[in-house]
Amino acid sequence: MTERKILKRTLMTAAVFFFFNALLPAQTEVSADAVLKKADRIFELDNVYSRSTLSVIRSGRAQAPQEMESFESDAADGSARSLTVFRAPARVRGTAYLTVGDDLWIRFASTGRIRKLSSSAKKNSAAGSDFSYADMGDGSKTYSDQYNAVLDGSDRLDGADCRRLVLTPKADNRDLYEKLVVWITEETSLYVKIEYWENGAAIKTMLLEDYRPVGGIEYPFRITMRSLARDSESIIETETLEFGSSKVEEGLFTTAYLEDIR
Repeated sequence: MTERKILKRTLMTAAVFFFFNALLPAQTEVSADAVLKKADRIFELDNVYSRSTLSVIRSGRAQAPQEMESFESDAADGSARSLTVFRAPARVRGTAYLTVGDDLWIRFASTGRIRKLSSSAKKNSAAGSDFSYADMGDGSKTYSDQYNAVLDGSDRLDGADCRRLVLTPKADNRDLYEKLVVWITEETSLYVKIEYWENGAAIKTMLLEDYRPVGGIEYPFRITMRSLARDSESIIETETLEFGSSKVEEGLFTTAYLEDIR
């Protein structure tokens, strides 16, 4: 074989090699941001109405379930708004949490008084549960908007292959957790588990289960928050869920409405 033919074949082989290797990243590499945004679809629906129960279990003893009615809707400027009103039992009936953007108000059932909390208080326990006010009231805020994501490997959870991502705040925001570790199914892009970190340690874990189709979106009808600091867990079980609901009205997201709650 002449040197010219050898050179030609070598160049053709090299061209084929580089062509296929150029295609491989597009086919095999996965962007952490893309994975997170796809899973965030459950937070991007507007005018959400739900009825659910909150059950708290401490040291193996279950407290009486608390019945909640919740409303979520984005304001005209895009800021998230949510209202949660407790309907039962009697000891919590009339308690309400209102979140508008970064502001949080609480209506106390015992006195009917309304108090605005500082933004740092959003991490405090809500209704004596393992959920914080932010966990319960920031339902329309997406993780992809608030956190930077990096891929951290993969695991198999509940029979599903999951990608593991580590999330850190995009800005120095005290309202956000120091770090989140999330597990998202590879095939269906659903959240399975979220681990919350503060001061260099995991403090609690959230499990998202019983996904059901609603309005073309798979939504978790059972969410369990387990404390890693004490023998305690809290479970929110959704009974009714509506997207684009007519029950979600503008007047709900005001302190004036909190004053009218009975």
